[in-house]
Amino acid sequence: MRARVLGLVALLASPALAADAPHDESSSPAIICSSCHVLHKSSGGSLTTTAGNANLCASCHNSRGPSFVLPDSVQADPGASGTSHRWDAPAVNAAMGAGMPLNPELATHLRDGKLQCSTCHDQHNGAALFKGTQHVSVVVGTPITRTAGGGTGTLVLNQPLAAANPKGYRVEVVVGGATGTATFRVSNDNGMTWYGWTGAWTGGAPNGRPTGASVALNDGANVTVTFSGTFAVGDRWNFYVSYPLLRMANDQGQMCETCHSERVQSSAYIESGADGTKLFSHPIGEALLKPYDRAPANILDCNGQTQTTGDGLSTNNLRLDSANTVRCMTCHFPHHTDSNSLTEDLR
Repeated sequence: MRARVLGLVALLASPALAADAPHDESSSPAIICSSCHVLHKSSGGSLTTTAGNANLCASCHNSRGPSFVLPDSVQADPGASGTSHRWDAPAVNAAMGAGMPLNPELATHLRDGKLQCSTCHDQHNGAALFKGTQHVSVVVGTPITRTAGGGTGTLVLNQPLAAANPKGYRVEVVVGGATGTATFRVSNDNGMTWYGWTGAWTGGAPNGRPTGASVALNDGANVTVTFSGTFAVGDRWNFYVSYPLLRMANDQGQMCETCHSERVQSSAYIESGADGTKLFSHPIGEALLKPYDRAPANILDCNGQTQTTGDGLSTNNLRLDSANTVRCMTCHFPHHTDSNSLTEDLR
């Protein structure tokens, strides 16, 4: 019995079961299975449908940076207040045109018919499965704060490519000196294991890669960094690249539509007078081709300015999808979005 218990403990601590960054060992402090789960008398596989599981999410998120803080007070009270979709309300709400999720992944992660954080978010592997809006933990193009070491050189993260994988990075100098002479290694799990350089990134290799401009880390050419100045052995920087950890794709508003399917209406349907039952909604999934539509390049933002030469804010722009069609998220966003178009929202 003791051997079986020890085996289970080892399994829970094993990197093989690691989730996508930042819900993994690359966080500081590292997030492992036991950060959220307990071995005995726990909810087990039903944890993501247990009432109040938003408190588990909040216990970490509300102590992190501003873009993560989501207290209960920011939940939407439609027509009155709030900057976030509710995570404690019934999924079915006729007044909002909301019904049971058509997607089974979402439908099976309700609690007594109510939404939870985990209804929409897969806290383990959602970032890798469906990606979405890319998020990095540091400011791209700005020197990253050093977490260790006495060198004076700087490290800058260049804009990751769209194909970048969710992954945490620890960059550490192993040979000091000026840029080009200094070398570095990379870890994706807070220093538990390391990659060195042998002409390619190789697990456990002792040699570092030379520092320089736009040096690729261990995600092909997707993530690059630029070193400048002089470095000391032990200089260290931490950051991660990730995505919203969704349960289904939402690049065309599919997640919105799976609950608000009644809102999926065409211009022809609306112009015909509809069915007299459904609430009218703006057409979605259509290009701006009507005589009364503006060309995509001339869409105005929420302040009535052109989006390319307007107020310089990005989060009040109306975004079409890659085919220039209108989607739910052309106008709406699930979190950190207020009704004041004069502000830049945290997304």
